[in-house]
Amino acid sequence: MRPEQVEYIATKLGVQNDEVISMNRRLSGGDASLNVPMRADGDMEWQDWLADDEQVSQETMLADSEEASIRNELLKEAMAELNDRERHILTERRLKDDPTTLEELASQYGVSRERVRQIEVRAFEKLQKAIRAAAEDRNLVDA
Repeated sequence: MRPEQVEYIATKLGVQNDEVISMNRRLSGGDASLNVPMRADGDMEWQDWLADDEQVSQETMLADSEEASIRNELLKEAMAELNDRERHILTERRLKDDPTTLEELASQYGVSRERVRQIEVRAFEKLQKAIRAAAEDRNLVDA
């Protein structure tokens, strides 16, 4: 580009002359494929170096899946330690997306809301201890 063209474009765009020259150089450069080998003797392509920041790695997905499986297994084992009433109350109050109210459970079992709350707390404590013990048995946590 001639200097008067650079001056005209810079004035129109409200930028420095250097920026117009820099952009012109970038635009006049040739296109490059990402499938071109990085070296003549190599099999690595430029696209191999691009990272997809939105994609969760397979290692992370596998680790998350394995951890979820282990947690579910520990929960199932620990739930077996509870009696039927404790298991039902805990499931209704803590393991549902829309938990059942204390009032509903109290009327179902013919006890007060406070008694249902006490059963829930005791069952949750038993569940925590059972999960901790099972995790220690499998060396998943420090004893």
